[in-house]
Amino acid sequence: MAEIVLKNISKIYDKGQRAVSDFSLHIHDGEFIVFVGPSGCGKSTTLRMIAGLEEISEGELWIGDELCNYAEPGERDLSMVFQNYALYPQMSVYDNMAFSLSVRKVPKDQIARRVDKAAEMLDIKHLLNRRPGQLSGGQKQRVAIGSAIMREPRAFLMDEPLSNLDAKLRTHMRVELAALHQKLGATMIYVTHDQTEAMTLADRIVVMKEGRIQQVASPAELYSRPTNLFVAGFIGSPAMNFVRGTVEEGEQSIVFRSRNGLCLPLTFDQAAGLWPRCKGREVVLGVRPEDILPTQAANRVLGRMDGRLTACEGLGHETILHLETADGEFAARVKERTGARAGDAASLWVDMEKAHFFDGETEQNLFYQWSDCE
Repeated sequence: MAEIVLKNISKIYDKGQRAVSDFSLHIHDGEFIVFVGPSGCGKSTTLRMIAGLEEISEGELWIGDELCNYAEPGERDLSMVFQNYALYPQMSVYDNMAFSLSVRKVPKDQIARRVDKAAEMLDIKHLLNRRPGQLSGGQKQRVAIGSAIMREPRAFLMDEPLSNLDAKLRTHMRVELAALHQKLGATMIYVTHDQTEAMTLADRIVVMKEGRIQQVASPAELYSRPTNLFVAGFIGSPAMNFVRGTVEEGEQSIVFRSRNGLCLPLTFDQAAGLWPRCKGREVVLGVRPEDILPTQAANRVLGRMDGRLTACEGLGHETILHLETADGEFAARVKERTGARAGDAASLWVDMEKAHFFDGETEQNLFYQWSDCE
């Protein structure tokens, strides 16, 4: 295994289009890193540069203690798992898994032992004599991962490997991938647009937008301390609620006031941090759906929102309420069975102690800034 270091990596195409810009990241030995972001953000391009399938325009790529900018893909000792499985249809599962070792002239008895071990780990021993056309999507993905394991590479690269699976199987494979990482202790770099995969699998998540890193952090850190408006809105489902307004002096305390009159009290720490430095500036208030409450709670700083429910999504263990207000629609995640119905007038309560504040112009978090030196 090996650590992987990217230093100011960029990918620039012939017409000057930048797919990736100034990407710097230190991936530790044995770490599970996930690249996440919207389509076209450069996450797959970055992975392909690490793999050697795309040329690096600027910067340095180090794998272990080797500079690998110009190393051929086969010289980097990395295994890649693609979303289309990349299996040889005419070969059996056994031969697909053994192929990389066969071309390296590894003795057949060693190949047999390693195939048997990997197949047992992935629960596909009973499939070794079948061909890919006889397998389900999940079984094909296990074989593709088994083929990658056989090489015992320095790191595994995975490009949206679960995107072709149905929702139930995708959940099952996420659990298996997490368990596999624990067993192998291997360095894994994983690309996905699915934030659930990112949050459940990663040691650290790299959030990308338009070819640039927005934030690198653990799932918990990313969720609770987003560095800017993009990260805050991208991570979490339903997404964080936003409303624009100003910080003002109220009758008894410092308050947040929206353009349409929503008035929410600030906590002592929020008031101290925002007043008077944000006087006269537009501020964006962000609040997660689970931090909007259906009833008042004791010993909390709460702000009231009035409106009309446009939808009530019952999910069994929780309900998502959609409240239409003068400032737009807000989503609230509640555990109680409220009995509320679409069309009802309703009041919900914002837990201001959990609120986030962003600069209206720069869109940066006003209380927390991530540094790429972290």
